[in-house]
Amino acid sequence: MGFAPSGLAVFDAAAVRAGLGYGAAISAVRQAMVDLSTGRVRQQLRSFISLGAGRTFAIMPAAFVGADRPGYFGAKLVSVYNDGHGRKAHEGLVVLFDGASGRPVCLADAAEVTAIRTAAASAVATDALARPDADTLALVGIGRQALAHALALASIRTLRHIRVWGRDPAKTQAFAAQVQAATGIDTQAHDSVQRVVAGAAIVCTVTAAADPILRGDWIAPGTHVNVVGSSGPAQAEIDTDLVAASRFIVDHREHVLVHGGEFLRAKAAGILGDDHIAAEIGEVLVGRAPGRQSAEQITVYKSLGHAVQDLAATAWLYENARHPAVSPLPIIDGHAVAERLGYDTCIPLVRQAMTALSKGETQQLPRSVLPLDHGHMFGVMPGALNGGPSGGGPFGAKLVAVFPDNFDKGLPSHQGVIVLFDRDSGRPVGVVDGGEVTAIRTAAASAVATDALARPEASTLALLGYGEQALTHAHAIARVRRLSRITVWGRAPDRAAAFAARLAKELDLPVRAAASAQEAVVDADIVCTVTAAKEPILHGAWVAPGAHVNVVGSSIAGPVEVDHDLVIRSRFIADCREHVLRQGAEFLRAKAAGLIGDAHVVAEIGEVLAGHAEGRQSAEQVTLYKSLGHVVQDLAAAWPLLKKD
Repeated sequence: MGFAPSGLAVFDAAAVRAGLGYGAAISAVRQAMVDLSTGRVRQQLRSFISLGAGRTFAIMPAAFVGADRPGYFGAKLVSVYNDGHGRKAHEGLVVLFDGASGRPVCLADAAEVTAIRTAAASAVATDALARPDADTLALVGIGRQALAHALALASIRTLRHIRVWGRDPAKTQAFAAQVQAATGIDTQAHDSVQRVVAGAAIVCTVTAAADPILRGDWIAPGTHVNVVGSSGPAQAEIDTDLVAASRFIVDHREHVLVHGGEFLRAKAAGILGDDHIAAEIGEVLVGRAPGRQSAEQITVYKSLGHAVQDLAATAWLYENARHPAVSPLPIIDGHAVAERLGYDTCIPLVRQAMTALSKGETQQLPRSVLPLDHGHMFGVMPGALNGGPSGGGPFGAKLVAVFPDNFDKGLPSHQGVIVLFDRDSGRPVGVVDGGEVTAIRTAAASAVATDALARPEASTLALLGYGEQALTHAHAIARVRRLSRITVWGRAPDRAAAFAARLAKELDLPVRAAASAQEAVVDADIVCTVTAAKEPILHGAWVAPGAHVNVVGSSIAGPVEVDHDLVIRSRFIADCREHVLRQGAEFLRAKAAGLIGDAHVVAEIGEVLAGHAEGRQSAEQVTLYKSLGHVVQDLAAAWPLLKKD
């Protein structure tokens, strides 16, 4: 096992339970919901990768922004495995990043954080919406969340009675005893949902029901209902009558309009419209919208759960709880990655991953980018490897912070982690330093493309850029071609010269710094652009016939490194066609200018490697490989590091 990066705290389920009390969680979640409703949170709709057989990988990124000091950002990654009998197992991690440095600082068990913060959110809503004299709680459901709700609501209301219902009478009786022992409150089991909610002032539905188990005509006037168990558009715990009869408050309007199953069913039936959502709970908390308007009114709080709640709870843990001394997860830091992931190992792994990607044997979602304050960005890249005929390969995500101004502070501009999950169990099995893997696998991908597309006799390399990627590219390209010399160009001549001297020593090759990009590439057989340029630094007119160009630095739509002429002139090969059509900046600019169409992407590199498409067609042809980077490369490179532990 590698050593955890400095400052990375890891809280397993036991550490979360020991460190995060309901009082702290309620306070953190309350502030998070206020922030969400007042524009101090950026988040994306949750995304999913289907793993087959009732198995799903969910990804939820979010960031706190716009405050006096940089806030935290990060994501919750969780597998949801359905056993086919209505029971679901949730496994995963909340990954927290520091908003000032972009550094990953904390990992916390997602299932335990979710259980506590979900109950805390219901407690926040209950405190704001239930009648002040509400003293009887009905729990529809007898699982982990039901117990957490009993504990959380008991901390904000003086409860005299708790009632519980579950489908299995024996388990319900045992659960009632468990709740009473945990809370000290009189708790009784009931044999029907109608009986358990009769006369209750507060009701919580915390089940895995796909169809309504709670009817509106069973609910007494003045009741407050927390609807918690359903988190997708196909699920509904309460019927349309209860939705329509209530003052309907949500955790987040946008998400309920997409994922709120109970609301969507009522809307589809023509019973109500979008304006039936009276307010978000955060709006109620800050006084921008009324909550309960009369003692007789029925209020419903629809809880979908949000990454900002998970991040807020995890941030409280990180700042206030004692950090465990030993990580329960294998964590491979950057030093261990550099020692163990050599280019001779990584190049074949990336070659195999890109071939599998083009054959449809892997899964990945398009990279999502969450803008942060001060021009910083948070990238989330989820995916899954097949792993062979059995389909048992790992899945997971790379989470990366991009802080360009870190370069001037002596810190890495890209920092992050790769989180890997086991396909059989759905459990996270380890965390690998994302920056070091990215540096090596990106260069390995360019080496794969160079090996497939450059002329066999190509021996001169031009590097435009002198950062970490320029260094790794030089080492990787040297593995697939016998280089005779290297030329380097960068905007700062002194830095370019220092980099050239370092590279010459490491590779034992002639390396010189050129005065211009044109001078660097004029007679190069292989060119790699590895810069942060926003406008072209390489022109097609400068590139010699027969050259191969790896365009690497720009990984999102917007910044470009090469001009239209080079894009048009080249045989254009993508790492992934779909992603280049969405985010390949150089291609998109040329297309927007009306100079090319989608067919100009002639192949994916995986298609070339598999022999399904031609690569280079002549010695004089200029070939271009557009590298955006893909999580399947990261997973393929990182997985063997964990398998050796």
